[in-house]
Parts: sequence; C-alpha cells; structure tokens
Amino acid sequence: MLRNITLNLLKREPTSGVELMDEIEYYTDWRPSPGSVYPLLAKLETNGLIKPIESGDPSLKRYTITHRGEITLEEQLKLKPNIRFRFNSISKIYWKLVEGIPEDVFKAYSELSKEIEKIIPTIKTDSNISMKLQIALKNTTETIKTISSELENQ
Repeated sequence: MLRNITLNLLKREPTSGVELMDEIEYYTDWRPSPGSVYPLLAKLETNGLIKPIESGDPSLKRYTITHRGEITLEEQLKLKPNIRFRFNSISKIYWKLVEGIPEDVFKAYSELSKEIEKIIPTIKTDSNISMKLQIALKNTTETIKTISSELENQ
C-alpha cells in the first residue's frame, strides 16, 4: 500500500521523503518511518518508476513519477474493485463483529456508503453535486451529533 500511496502522491507533484511522510500521515493518520520511506524511494528509483528532480533547496531531494511509474499506477487502479471489496469486508467485520451493531443499523450504514460511492466519480467534475453531497453529509452529521448529545445528557 505504501508503494501505491507514494506513486499517487508523486503523480500530483514533486515531493521529498519527509514531505511524503507528512502527506501519508495526513491521508492515513499513520506516519511511516524514514526506514520505510527512503528504502522504498530508492527501490522505486532503481525500478525506473520515479526519478529525482532539481529543487530550489539543494539539501532537499525531491522525486517525480516517471512515465513507467504512471503506467504501473494505472495498472494498480485496475485493482480498485478488489480494494473496495476488502474495505467493505473490513468495515463489516469492524462494525458487526467488533462493535456488535445491530443488523438494521449496519444495513442503513452500508446503504449510505453505497449511495455515496455512486456519487464519488461525479463530485470530481461537478461542483454542484459536490456541494449537495457536502450539505447532505453535514446534515446527517448534525443529526447524529444530536443523538450523541442526547446520550451524553442521560
């Protein structure tokens, strides 16, 4: 996963090892160690998937994705259905088995997730749909906060 995240981030813009660690932590709430990131960068460079580029700061080595790296990344995107399936399976294990939520609540949660997944491809290109989804999610969050607040006051 670290390899794919790194290639995705480098596709966006040239990035240094420490900047990668910061970005990965932002997206995942997990900060990879330098002992994970720098050997990975070296391996990706050796395999021709990334290359170092000149930066304004000579003490900071930045990398960018190569054409070969972009092709590799596109091949990995074919695995999106598998990733989604695993995510849904882990979600189901967590909510139903670990947290033990009732089946009807899990079903409602799953339906909400599925409907959001249907909209996701559109929100990248349609700001109106994006705004509508954001409002719906904020309203849903407020409703759930009200329920949470009621529980705290009991």
